[in-house]
Amino acid sequence: MAEKLKTPLDCRRYPILERTVGREGDRPLVYLDSAATSLVSEQVAGACTSFLHTSCANIHRGAHILAEEATDAYEGARERLARFFGVEDADRFVFTHGATESLNLAALGWADRWLRPGDVVAVAEDNHHANIVPWQMLAERRGVRVEWIPVNSAGLLDYDAWCRIAEARPRLVALCQQSNVLGAPQPDGLRIAREAQGLGATVALDGAQAAGHGPVAVDRLPCDFYSCSAHKMGGLTGIGALMLSERAAAEMNPVFGGGGMISRVQRAGYEPAPMPAALEAGTPPIAAAVAWAAAVDELEEAGLAAIAAHTSRLAERARHGLAALPGVTVLGNGMPGSFSSLASFTVKGMHPHDVSQALDDAGVMVRAGHHCAQPLHQALDARASVRASFAGYSTEEDVDALVDALSLALEDVR
Repeated sequence: MAEKLKTPLDCRRYPILERTVGREGDRPLVYLDSAATSLVSEQVAGACTSFLHTSCANIHRGAHILAEEATDAYEGARERLARFFGVEDADRFVFTHGATESLNLAALGWADRWLRPGDVVAVAEDNHHANIVPWQMLAERRGVRVEWIPVNSAGLLDYDAWCRIAEARPRLVALCQQSNVLGAPQPDGLRIAREAQGLGATVALDGAQAAGHGPVAVDRLPCDFYSCSAHKMGGLTGIGALMLSERAAAEMNPVFGGGGMISRVQRAGYEPAPMPAALEAGTPPIAAAVAWAAAVDELEEAGLAAIAAHTSRLAERARHGLAALPGVTVLGNGMPGSFSSLASFTVKGMHPHDVSQALDDAGVMVRAGHHCAQPLHQALDARASVRASFAGYSTEEDVDALVDALSLALEDVR
């Protein structure tokens, strides 16, 4: 028998994986919902706890030692994360509460300032709602025209449709680096982004599902806004980032007003602080930033290339195993290339929530629903789907448990 695949991230660092769950409470926990929120290791939790127990204070304006330590920890985390993501100037790395806030920040701070009624905003149909709704709201506020870059029944972006949109010279193009439903990069995705920038358009790229699954060099990507969330890559919930190109950083307006984002306030008005403080009003998630820096340390220690290869093998194993079951359709199987970290599927005659409940009874945790991607599901002729997603701590046994549990559930239904 072939040797079982080792995990790049040590499963022993994740105490939650020792839990037993299931209908009778005696099944080993099989966590296959990392695309929604990845597990947090002892190392990451320890970094957060250490900060809270030793240097817990607010940042920047305090003169006491705890405030100085907190400021150093927070700004050190920014510099560490900027290096991890390949952002040369850490001042272009803005902390937010997650990818959703990041993309809304781009819409409110840049697009509201520069776009005019009638301007075209091109939106890819495989986007998460976080890279759709802010532009639809912008259309309501500013009268811009949203044009869709559709996907076909296999999930591939329609490049010819993009070429027709390009003739209208869009001002902004919204794309995702990797779909949270299909689990693979679009073959024409970066090509469209490069061509959009060549037309003078600003590109907003949602990297939430790609970050942490392989190396990312944001400054070398054809984008002006890059968004991600820490909790998709081993960090805590409630923190993310918006990374900006030099041009976008120079053209941003502050969105939130208050403490921390100003240089001066008088009765006559205010003067915003330089970047990135201008976009970080109020008290930031300081401890979460420290934890996120620890998470990327752990990812780099494991090796991003090793994690990418590992989760890709698991995704392929899951897709093949699931597709072999009667009545199961795996979404995106017509896409070329490899799948990086997940498998979404439907079961004929079963609602995705019922499938998820049957798997939960067997101790297998998956996600069921439209995954905040309703337009994509509609294009794929699927009301919703079940999604199994993998991380560096996932194992071959996890995949086999998924396929076996679903096979038994199908037998029960029959």
